Amino acid sequence: MAVWLFAAGLASPLAQDNHPSGSTGETSTHSKLDRELLVADNLPLTPSEAEQFWPVYRRFEQELFVLSERRTALVGKFGENFAIMTDPVAKELILEYIDFQEEHLKLMKAYLPKFGKILPPNKLVRFYQIEARLRISVEAGIAEHLPLVQ
Repeated sequence: MAVWLFAAGLASPLAQDNHPSGSTGETSTHSKLDRELLVADNLPLTPSEAEQFWPVYRRFEQELFVLSERRTALVGKFGENFAIMTDPVAKELILEYIDFQEEHLKLMKAYLPKFGKILPPNKLVRFYQIEARLRISVEAGIAEHLPLVQ
C-alpha cells in the first residue's frame, strides 16, 4: 500500500492547466516515466534546451527517487506502529519526516543553479511549479490514506 500511496495522483495537479498527459501515475513501476511525461507535456522546451535539460532532469529524478524510498519506508514504519504508537516512536517519526522534508528542499536548492543554466527564468519557475504540484499531489494522496494517530 505504501508504494501505491507514493505514486497516487501524479497526473491530477497538472490536468488543471489543460495540458493532458497520457500517464496515470498509478503504479510505482511507472512513476518515474509518468513524472517525466508530465514534465515534458507541461514544460515547452526548445530542442537546445531539451538536449541539455533531460540529462540533468534524469539525475535529479534519480536523487528524488532515493528520497521517495525514504518516504515509503517512513509510511511503512508509520503503518507498522499505528496501532501501538508509543511516544518515542511518534517523536522519531516526526523527526524523520522533518528530515525528509529538509533533504527534499536541499535537493531542490542544489539543482536550481543546474536547471538555471539551461532554462530561462520563466521556464525555470514553471518547472519548479510542476515539481511542486507533483509533490503536493503525492503528499495529498498519502495524507488521504493515512489515518490520524489517536
